[in-house]
Amino acid sequence: MKVFFLACSIMLSVFGSIAQVKKTTPPATTPAGFLIKGKIHGITHGEIYLAHYFGSTQQVIKDTAQADAQGNFVFQGKEELPKGLYLISFSKNKYLDVILGNTNFSFETDTLDPINHMKFQSSVENEAFFGFQKEMGKRYVDLRKLEMEKKDPSQIALVRKEIVQFQQSWFEKNKQLFVSKLVKATFEPEIPPFKKKISTSKDSTEFFQYQFTYYKKHFFDNLDLNDERFIRTPFLQRKLEKYFEDLVVQQPDSIIKDADILLTKIKNRDVRRYVIYKISSTYETSNIVGTDAAFAHMGEKYYVGEAALWDTTTVRQMRDRIKVLKPLLIGKRIPELYLSDPTGKRLTTSSIPGEYTLVYFYDPDCSHCKEETPKLMAQANYFKSKKISVLATSIARNKQQWIDFIKEFKMESIYNGVDIHLNAKTGKEEYYTDFLKTFDIYSTPIIYILDKNKRIIGKKIPTDKIQDFISFYENRQKELGIK
Repeated sequence: MKVFFLACSIMLSVFGSIAQVKKTTPPATTPAGFLIKGKIHGITHGEIYLAHYFGSTQQVIKDTAQADAQGNFVFQGKEELPKGLYLISFSKNKYLDVILGNTNFSFETDTLDPINHMKFQSSVENEAFFGFQKEMGKRYVDLRKLEMEKKDPSQIALVRKEIVQFQQSWFEKNKQLFVSKLVKATFEPEIPPFKKKISTSKDSTEFFQYQFTYYKKHFFDNLDLNDERFIRTPFLQRKLEKYFEDLVVQQPDSIIKDADILLTKIKNRDVRRYVIYKISSTYETSNIVGTDAAFAHMGEKYYVGEAALWDTTTVRQMRDRIKVLKPLLIGKRIPELYLSDPTGKRLTTSSIPGEYTLVYFYDPDCSHCKEETPKLMAQANYFKSKKISVLATSIARNKQQWIDFIKEFKMESIYNGVDIHLNAKTGKEEYYTDFLKTFDIYSTPIIYILDKNKRIIGKKIPTDKIQDFISFYENRQKELGIK
């Protein structure tokens, strides 16, 4: 599948998944950029990596070092490292999370219990970070023990209260540090009690609606959306994904509304770019019918409309992509197809009768088309019962290959067309349609489903999901009172 954002130069310059690494040797003097000395007991002569998170699914390697026989190693560079949450990988599937604010510090730990045996020098952020992890780990072990032993509920409640008090005290003590923001970002919003007594099913519905509405409205309260360091943590991406997957109705209007509300809160340039990119790329490639309208909105408003955020190539590519996509959004009348049928007569989309029209774009030389076409033709009785006309369109302009494909898959009962037209004056073949630019045919087969007015109601529907889609569409029309 061709994805627009994979071609964007911005991804190469800012959002790379991996960076070039370089070998380092122990320094003789303190560098101007960064100097991180580490010692991990239990490793010898291993390669150690320093990388920062880029969202929850990528890490960008910034440096590599070689450990000596005693587990000593050094990361050093002359350039400043971007601040955020980093990981130090010291063996396969083993790593430490550290915060980079101050980039001149040292630490020592071991492979047996890296967190509880950790000692830092000259890093207030990491001292607070690991201190919190140690204390919370100990307190949760004690709580879990009480719960397993089924102790007095009041005793368990007291331990829980002490945990909350410790957290509050820790946040107050470290409120000036990034680690305080980082830990806070892992907390869910606390929903105030529902004031109304629940006595009926209606009350229960109101209660759940209240909880959902409050939770959604305050979902990002614990994450500073204008601190660009969160781009280099897993938490911003996870929050965005959960919000748009679980809390936003997957319909274009809802997605657009919630995306716009969220972006009014984000002024920081780098965070804004990141959030725009994540939302846009999600709905460009979404499998949910119609959500590409949200992508078109994001592209038009936040790429083309905020061109200063992006390079000129990205803006141009987005403008071109929107130009293709907007005429093909759900509810739009499909661009007219001008084809020739097997007898040489003109065949157009608007001339096809039926309550629905299914436009099937294929390539006779495509192996996947050869698998899917029999599945399409096997539904002939269903199409007849629903007054669905099928227009099969070959995007390849090889007449003999097209005719052979029709015969091989017994497609004579449906409308067949090809973009080959004989010029009456010159006797030469002419082609009218750019399938990629007009119908977004970047792979085959692709199916568009149209209503009786030739408006698009579904697109890129899998062959074996056509009947499910029609059933869903008709039920939805009934719910809306549309005949």
